[in-house]
Amino acid sequence: MSFVRSGPRILIVVSKDESIFKNFLTTHFEHMVLSDQVKTFEDIISVMNHHQTLIYMAKNSNDNIEDFEVAKCTVINDSAQEFLIKCLNSSSSQNVEFVRRAPRIIIMKVLGDVERTVSDIAEDFKASIESAKTVLRDHNEGTVIMFTKGNLNKVLEFSQFFHKAVYTTEHFSETINNLDHHVLKYINRNTANCDWYNLTITIRDRYEDYKNHYNRLIHALDCIGAGMVLKEGYSEDISRFFSTSSVYKVVLYTYMEPLEIKKVLLALEYMENGERIVDFDLYYKKKKIHWTEVRVGNIKSSEQLSEHYRSELYKSLEPDDVEYIRSIEDYIFAIR
Repeated sequence: MSFVRSGPRILIVVSKDESIFKNFLTTHFEHMVLSDQVKTFEDIISVMNHHQTLIYMAKNSNDNIEDFEVAKCTVINDSAQEFLIKCLNSSSSQNVEFVRRAPRIIIMKVLGDVERTVSDIAEDFKASIESAKTVLRDHNEGTVIMFTKGNLNKVLEFSQFFHKAVYTTEHFSETINNLDHHVLKYINRNTANCDWYNLTITIRDRYEDYKNHYNRLIHALDCIGAGMVLKEGYSEDISRFFSTSSVYKVVLYTYMEPLEIKKVLLALEYMENGERIVDFDLYYKKKKIHWTEVRVGNIKSSEQLSEHYRSELYKSLEPDDVEYIRSIEDYIFAIR
């Protein structure tokens, strides 16, 4: 599960002829077509992912995004570096007078007390607490830390951000590395009243294709923001008949109820054609959680229950994530 990631990049560009520059952007880069519903700066941020870059055409180099106009925006599906490289290597560079970065954005997922987390980070970084709505317009350099309880693997709407942000003059890479290294400290400080569960998941497959089962499992858990993997590795399991078998164990630290995790595991045990391809067993405090504990209505078989929970799981995932899981399953099926 990701707790810290970069936000969308913003470049302020001054050009000699805005129409020529706009044409360069739309012909040389894959770009997002903004809908009529996008009218404000917050709307733009809400539809962007962290791989995209907002190019904002300003009148002069000192302009912040104050008097926002959608017509001056182009969202490219590329990095700021790629923009600069293509710009320099084309004749359009002669049309560009000035380029600078707006403050870099870091997005942090918060568990527990958001207000206290913001305060702790501001104190640790000797930074200021400012309004999330205005902080990017009030500064033309530095780093802004935004806070959310949403899933960092999905596009976040601006309304999902906490109304306070932290602004620091510290460099982006230093800030994000620092946050990433100390994220557990902030979680532990500010989740005093939250229940966390230390769960053990065992992966059993007679073909011993642990890598692919692990990848699809972790991808699903990461997409729903289930928690973090504390430990993983191969182990030997002794059956009641004293025979040993190889298993792969994953220790998951999560705020989700164990039964909710069991539903995800059950969803992934079977393929959509009804074939069981793996055994995912779940243990909490050394006690095994059985599939019958998450039975629904008149569903009596684990196969039908898996189909039910797979449908529920897919509703919470993006189409690309569903396709990724299916592609792994297709590969698993093909090599058997």
